[in-house]
Amino acid sequence: MKKRAERKKRGEKVPMPRLLMSCLCFVLSIVQVQAQETALARYQKFRQAAVQAQRKGEYGLALENYLRLLDLVPDKPDINYQVAVTQARLGDAQKATAYLKKAFSLGYPLDKLDESFAPLQGWSGFQEILEMFEARKRPVQNSRVAFTIPERDLLPEGIAHDPQEDCFYLGSLWKNKIIKVGRDGKARDFTTESQDGLRSIGGLKVDAERRVLWAVSLVSQPWARSTPDEIGWSAAFKYDLRTGKLVKKYELTDKSVPHLFNDLAVTGAGDVFITDSLRNEVYAIDHDRDRLESFFHSDEFMYTNGITLGGDDRTLYVASPGNGVYKIDLPSKESRLVTHPEMMTLSGIDGLYFYDNSLVGIQPSLDRVCRFYFNPTGDAVERLEIIEARNPHFDFPTTGTIAGQTFYYIANSQAYSFNPDGTLFPVEKLKEVVILRTALEK
Repeated sequence: MKKRAERKKRGEKVPMPRLLMSCLCFVLSIVQVQAQETALARYQKFRQAAVQAQRKGEYGLALENYLRLLDLVPDKPDINYQVAVTQARLGDAQKATAYLKKAFSLGYPLDKLDESFAPLQGWSGFQEILEMFEARKRPVQNSRVAFTIPERDLLPEGIAHDPQEDCFYLGSLWKNKIIKVGRDGKARDFTTESQDGLRSIGGLKVDAERRVLWAVSLVSQPWARSTPDEIGWSAAFKYDLRTGKLVKKYELTDKSVPHLFNDLAVTGAGDVFITDSLRNEVYAIDHDRDRLESFFHSDEFMYTNGITLGGDDRTLYVASPGNGVYKIDLPSKESRLVTHPEMMTLSGIDGLYFYDNSLVGIQPSLDRVCRFYFNPTGDAVERLEIIEARNPHFDFPTTGTIAGQTFYYIANSQAYSFNPDGTLFPVEKLKEVVILRTALEK
């Protein structure tokens, strides 16, 4: 150390001690890993730790990890419910009741309370919880059947309306095709199975002015009948509505990275924006450049899903089912999480649609369709309206489409009707596809 000090006084360059350098490199590597860890990765890590601890009966450790999850997703109904369960297991009736109340206020659907709440029956505030529980079991019905599709094993995910022909297009997760439903209510194949390299169909959008149907296609379990190396493939397809022929297919060149194109939105100018759930990214196809390009990425996203344009075509709203909805300004690419009252949740949204300064969102995990009314600037939700909940037709409702002042949506995608071995349920156990409709008031 003395020699090092003397060399410093003479102005000589003194190498860093090996131990200190190693420690600094180690600290830097930790910082880099933490910086690279996405919100979704943290969520998955804490969720896995919580579930494992709960299964082992280690409720203190489970609670610790569930509370970490609530720091990430404070308004996620299922996490609030699990915190209530662990608090009840630990004997804290007051906190268990408070979290259970919040879970129900956020819309958590439940047919039966966990047995851990039995000791709370005599707790003073538990009667209110039981009343909320019973209220949540009652359906909210404002929709009626628009049409049905006899093809029970279709497993539809996307639906789009063409105002010029007044017809609908639906995509199949299982049969790798697109069907067309005319004014007569009859369904016909628009494409054949796997035509043009189609795989499972996700979102669909009609560009009526240019007479184009846009579709995103993906290869993902449990719907993929494929080889393992095909998992993670995605592409966008552009079809001519007049001829039914493929105009162009847009694929990503880097096939070593898995993708899952989920849904899309189309501007009045013909620009297309696509969510990639696995990459937490939004891709774009500019109508002039006519190529697929990355447009926006955020480590805050948690499995990007539904996407819709604001009324001015300068704003994108992107559903991040883990933590809510993001508003993205297209010119500046600035984004922010849409805020809302504490006892409301925008988590778990699949299909997402802008209408008259509000968002219509389908929340399959909550078994409901909702309308979220914005403030004047469109960055905060002020009021929630439950359009439909616990409808008898519901079996994982997914996406919809707005035609005039009417919202049409897939009530029973039956998207997860699979046996443990990966085979689809027998057709006789599936139901006809039901499309519901409901009026949207101005």
